[in-house]
Amino acid sequence: MGAIKKVYISVDIEGMEGVVSQLQTLRSNPDFNIARKRLAEDVNAAIKACLDCGAEEVIVCDGHADMENIILEDLHPEAKLISGAMRSSLQMQMIELGFDAVIMFGHAGAGVTKNGVIDHTYNGRKIYNIRMNGETMNTEGVLNAVIAGHYDIPVVAAIGDKAYAEEMTSFIPNIETIVVKEGTSRFSALSIHPTKAREKIYEGVKKGLMKKDIIKPLKLKEPITMEIDFKDSNMAETAELIPGVKRPQSRTIEYTGDAETIFKLQALIIFRLVDQLP
Repeated sequence: MGAIKKVYISVDIEGMEGVVSQLQTLRSNPDFNIARKRLAEDVNAAIKACLDCGAEEVIVCDGHADMENIILEDLHPEAKLISGAMRSSLQMQMIELGFDAVIMFGHAGAGVTKNGVIDHTYNGRKIYNIRMNGETMNTEGVLNAVIAGHYDIPVVAAIGDKAYAEEMTSFIPNIETIVVKEGTSRFSALSIHPTKAREKIYEGVKKGLMKKDIIKPLKLKEPITMEIDFKDSNMAETAELIPGVKRPQSRTIEYTGDAETIFKLQALIIFRLVDQLP
């Protein structure tokens, strides 16, 4: 195993054990504080695994909703936290600075796998499909892996529900997946206890890091053509105002360009622009 000095952990909340509805994913709802505390402990298990594998620096990127979910005092003291939504990348901020490996906490993509728990693609109310070079990539973890891959960084471990694990493995065959729940519908799941989940996360992340050298970064051939199918046509109308964006169908936009432009455009359209529409 090559040396592992810097590890990046991208974190979303829907894939963790026990989370099955918006009761725990929205700040305004009663069980949100339960979920955010549990999330920090799960992430800490991953951080400890990284440190025990020799990592000298661990960066955690809070990537859920307003991106201020993890309370800094709850995080392992040896890790650093990226938080706040006004950023240039939804869930991979600062990845371009160079890391040896990436770990993802995530969830199933919109409509990809049956019984994906709270399955969606970034914005469940507005995004229907995302395609890269003609291939559907609705799983946020896969799209994040493409960003990491552009910088030659492999995603070595993915933590979430069974559907998410299957979706990540379909694009990254040697990735270590840690399943903490199995969906019985979109809003129902069979979860393991948080204590058991953290044990699995710790051991799974260690395994992923140990096989880093056989996990290839996920790369796309450039130029990349990104297509987004929206839920409603007015969203495509708004995105079409961006120079270079084409609109081949009423609810679909497309853009072809270099990888870094595609990544920025994705963040602009999905979060800064479309998310503000009614």
